Parts: sequence; structure tokens; C-alpha cells
Amino acid sequence: MMQPAFLLVLLLSAVVRGTNDWSKPCLDGQCSYDLPNSDGSASGSLKIWGSPNAISDITAAAGWTIIGCSKNALAQDIRIVCSSNGASSGCSHLLQNGAEGKIVRLPENCGQSAFARVAKLWVHADQSLPSDIAARLVRRDGTQPQVKGVALDTNFAAVDPAKSGNVSIAIEGATVPGANGNLTITPATGPQRRSRLAQRGLFGFIEDAFDKFNSFDKSVTKALPPVDVNKNFPLFEQKASCGPVAASVKADINTKAHAVVTVGVAASGTIVPPKLDDFGLFAGLDAELDGTLDLVASASGTIDSGEKTLFEVGIPGLDFPGLLSVGPTFKILGQAKASLDLNVDMKVDLSYKVDGAKLFFPASKDKKSGGGFTPGDTPLKLSVSPSVSSKGTVEAHVIPRVDFGINALGGIAQATVGLDLDASAALTLTLNADANAAVTVKPSRRSAVNRHRRATVTTSTGASVNGCVEIGAGLDVAASADGSFFGIFDKSTKVSLFSKDFQLFKKCLGASTGSAASKRSNVRRTPIKGALERRALTCSAGNTATDLTSIIDAVLPAASIKRSFA
Repeated sequence: MMQPAFLLVLLLSAVVRGTNDWSKPCLDGQCSYDLPNSDGSASGSLKIWGSPNAISDITAAAGWTIIGCSKNALAQDIRIVCSSNGASSGCSHLLQNGAEGKIVRLPENCGQSAFARVAKLWVHADQSLPSDIAARLVRRDGTQPQVKGVALDTNFAAVDPAKSGNVSIAIEGATVPGANGNLTITPATGPQRRSRLAQRGLFGFIEDAFDKFNSFDKSVTKALPPVDVNKNFPLFEQKASCGPVAASVKADINTKAHAVVTVGVAASGTIVPPKLDDFGLFAGLDAELDGTLDLVASASGTIDSGEKTLFEVGIPGLDFPGLLSVGPTFKILGQAKASLDLNVDMKVDLSYKVDGAKLFFPASKDKKSGGGFTPGDTPLKLSVSPSVSSKGTVEAHVIPRVDFGINALGGIAQATVGLDLDASAALTLTLNADANAAVTVKPSRRSAVNRHRRATVTTSTGASVNGCVEIGAGLDVAASADGSFFGIFDKSTKVSLFSKDFQLFKKCLGASTGSAASKRSNVRRTPIKGALERRALTCSAGNTATDLTSIIDAVLPAASIKRSFA
């Protein structure tokens, strides 16, 4: 007996290029469909196969004329009438062994889905025909073919596979032209190879699809519609009553992003019963990302904005309605936390360029997720109260995210795969007005690359600020899922594209210049999810915001940062 995986290989290898041949009926247990891509936004192919008793056709090629069908409905009742213009066996094929439970091909202008389940078939009470159809079908003696009613839906779980067997499905597509009509796997022959194919067949189909996605012409993908955003978003603002002086802690993030996202998907399994055995998601990303944290504090206390969605927009995805849909959403998330005992005015920039990033999800056996991630110029401004002994921390994250919402087989399974580009920075300030005063900036991710970069650091004349300035940042690019999807992946499934913590530079001032603090040191990990010690917002000791002393006002050039980043 032929192995199922071997049969899959033979069937998929026979798929023709340009599968929407509306002149040929699907009456032999196999049927294919291409996404219409007249606008060039997406392309893809699907194929179903099984027993000829399980799959039929109600298009004109099979001899049927449809009356009153909505193009936008997944579930609806329609009227159909057999036409003599179709294949002689087409109409009877639907009725053989009972129509109910069969999966039928629909014409392009009927229903959202390419295929639907026949929930019910009956002789319709309304036997009237539109004049154009009557002119073709009513005989000279006034007789006409019987008009039947058909209830259609995509509730494939309601089909009993014991009646006519399983119906298999394979899907492949992408948000670029040229992905349709490519459901192919090189067939193998000989009984000695069947055991290996039975183990590899479906998974090999996903890997073959990843091969094609991975080879997309870069000029084509970069021509896709981009996402552009340039806007300032508030993260938090809290105030404290300090008599005649208004005290507050306020943080904003200014975000700039230009991103182009490519999406590809491959899946195989059965539509009856509804279950995917293998699934692969491909995502390509080219982007320029910039987030600037602006923090102004004239009050003491602890503030945590929590992770906030600052920006959200849907981007073109893939949709085989009722069968498999992937709807991407581009988001920008932000978070800032501060625990301060002094007045501070700070701006820090998190800027990166993403070139040719590629995600294969779940992790591919042969394809490695990754890409080019490089930092840009990094402006940094920091002013503090010069005569207050204090210690404080500030952490910031700017997280561009692409969420891929997946809906399969009439909603039987749903999940979201999120690709995060987590750019982070954390600052720890330790000031001593009488002796040493240090300002350090530490990343909140994993281990650091310890490099020192010179920058222009100035203090006001007569200001008693002494100490060191250390600047670091982190970038963590990874994908994960929010739930289980047919057991193929779940919440524990993660794919890392890139992860790096790095020290930008360290500069010491005044009495601490010759101390050990100016030497290379490791940057300790301070996770963003870690809770700061909660303190109610109160008035800062000492000076007002107008008495701040500039500690650093510099632009760290990308060329110098890259040496630390590499």
C-alpha cells in the first residue's frame, strides 16, 4: 500500500502552474486554487485531495449555474441549477453518495472561500429563473431543470471522515508576486525510499517552501508598501504638591520608523478532519528604527509606565478565507521606569538599522533566522542637580513589534506569533555632592562587550559634580507565540534572531578620573521586568529644574558604536 507521505509527494509534484483553470471541473478527487493577485499584494496556491466522493465542484465547468450567491459570505444558502453547457457527468457527481458533507469548489464570484462544505442540499421552493438563465435552460415545451438549494459553510469539523475518507490540504503563499503555483516537491521512487519519505514528506514540504521564501529578490520585497511613523508619544506624567513649586516626573518617547515586512506561509494537513500537521511562517524585515526617550524629573519617587502600545497599524498579509489567514500588525511598544531622588533632565536615543532580517518560525532545520542589525548615531543629553547626594535608576525600552495573527481551518485553531525588536537602555545615577559623583548608563539585557568611547562631557563652571559617565545599550530580536497551534508550536516556542548588550563608552570627571571606575568593567544585567522598590512621589531635595548642571551633551557616532556592537 502506498505510504501517505509518499502519496503527498506525488500529488504536490503534479500541481500545474496557474491552477485556476475554470474550464476543467474538479471531479477526480483533486482540486487546486491560486490567489487572485491582480494588485500584486500577495500570491499563493492551495490544493486539496482525497476520494472523488469527498470532493466535488459547483462551478460552470462542472455543469452548474449559481443563482444569488454573495461574494463576501463564508456561510450562505444559494440556489443552483444544472446547465446543459457543462460536463455531462458534472451535475450527477455532486449527487453521488449524497451531497451533504462534500467539499466543493466555488467560482471566483461566489463566497469568500475557494472551497466550502455542503451542509444541506434540497429542492428549493423557488423554482424561478432569471431571464438570462431561463433563455438558455428553459426548453421549448416550457420545462426547465430543477432548481436546488444548497447551504454552504466552512465548518469542516462537521464532516464525518468515516463517510468518504480524509481530505488533505497543502497551502503556500507570500505577500510578494510569484509565490503561486509552486506547490512542488521532487518526487522519489522505489520502495527503499518510502520509509524515509514517510518520515520526512510533510516537513520537507515546509523546508522547500522556506527555500523559496529565502530566495526572494530583495528588490521585489523592498518595493512592498512600507510602514512609516514619526510621532511623539507620552509614556507617563505624575505630579507632586510642593507648595508654590510644581514638581513632576514626565517621560515621552519620540518614535521614527520606516519598515517593510514580507510574509510567507506554508502548511499541510487535512481539511477533513480539520488539522494541520506541519506549518511554517516566514517573515522578512528591512527597517530603520529610532526611538528617543525624553525624561524630565523635578520630583522624587518611583514611576513605571508598564509596557504600552504607542502605535499600531495593519499591514498586508495572506488570506485564504475559511482555510488559512495570516494578518500582520505592526506595533511600537514603549516602557520606562524611574526611581529618582534628584532633579534630572535626560534624552537618550535608541537607533538601529535592520537589513535583510529573516524569521523562520518554528525554527527551521536547515534555515537560520537572523539578519543585519547595526546601531545608528546615538545622541545623549544628561543634566542633574549638582549639589544633591543621591542615587537613581532609569530604564527604557522601545520595541517595534510585528504580530502575525494566524487563523486556520474555519477558526479551529488561532494563535499569534510576535516578532520583537527590543531596543533598551538603563541608567544608574550615583551622585555625591561633597566628593565623587558618578553617572553610569547600563543596558538591561545580558552580558556586555566592554569598550570605551570618548565623547564631549562638560560641567558648568563652579558645579561640584565629579565622577564617571558610562553608557550602554542592548538589542534583543526574537519571536515567540502566545499559545498552542495544533501542537506544532506553543508558548514555549521561541526563535532568536539577534541578541547583544554593549557598552558605548565610559568617561570619568573630577576626583574620580584616576580611580578604578575609569577602567573596563562588566555591566550587570538588570531585567526590565524586575520590580523597582516602590516609593511615593514626593518633592526633590535641593534645587529646582532651572539649577541643573549639564553632565553630557554628545552624539556618539555610529562608526564608533559598531566597534562595540560587533
